[in-house]
Amino acid sequence: MIMLQDHLLVIATIILFASIVQSVAGFGFALLAVPLMVMFVDLHQAVIIATLLGTVSNLGQAWQLRHYQHRSIAYRFIVASCLGAPFGFALFKYADQNILKALLGLGVLFGVWMLARGRDMQHANVSIDWLMGWLSGVLQLATSTNGPPIVFTLQARRLNPDTQRATLNLIFSATGIFSIGVFTLAGKIHADELLVVLKATPVMLSGIFIGVVLRKHINAVVFKKIVLLLLTLGGLSSIVSSLLG
Repeated sequence: MIMLQDHLLVIATIILFASIVQSVAGFGFALLAVPLMVMFVDLHQAVIIATLLGTVSNLGQAWQLRHYQHRSIAYRFIVASCLGAPFGFALFKYADQNILKALLGLGVLFGVWMLARGRDMQHANVSIDWLMGWLSGVLQLATSTNGPPIVFTLQARRLNPDTQRATLNLIFSATGIFSIGVFTLAGKIHADELLVVLKATPVMLSGIFIGVVLRKHINAVVFKKIVLLLLTLGGLSSIVSSLLG
């Protein structure tokens, strides 16, 4: 097990960067943080840290944006994600780390492809929500990168930005709490990870504040392109890490 304290500065820098993106876009925290962290720490450690910090971030933003939430859509995704969670935990517990890193990288790149397509699914059957929610639940427990299926679906349903951001944070708050419960019961959360989370929380909160300020001034189209580029680089770095062992 890698000593997390030896990499605290780089972890904090990654958390700051990822939390700014999360605050502006409403998603992207774990998608950016986990692939970058696995370059320095164990994948299981990165997943636990991202899940704990991401849930704290999502809870705060879900409360802040609570008046914009589309709760009927959110509840479908939450239930479907919980149904997919056992499969994701099995991967987290039993799969080889290099395989999981490759899965993480491919999942991120798949998410980039889905987000870049920008399909219109306003009138699609709700079964799409259940399918994407289930897939998100698998990814949540396996790699903490559950965003792409849900973000893709909400964007394709053409929700306005405030509603999309609020609904995403509600979904990720609920699934994050569920995931933390599973990891805790399974004894997968350790003291060194909790200590890093405690030390990194002020950094994350600073990133959220910076993001709130930035999103009032930043061009949404340009920002989306930047995020997709960064996600692509993160996904590729995870795949390279899996090949190098």
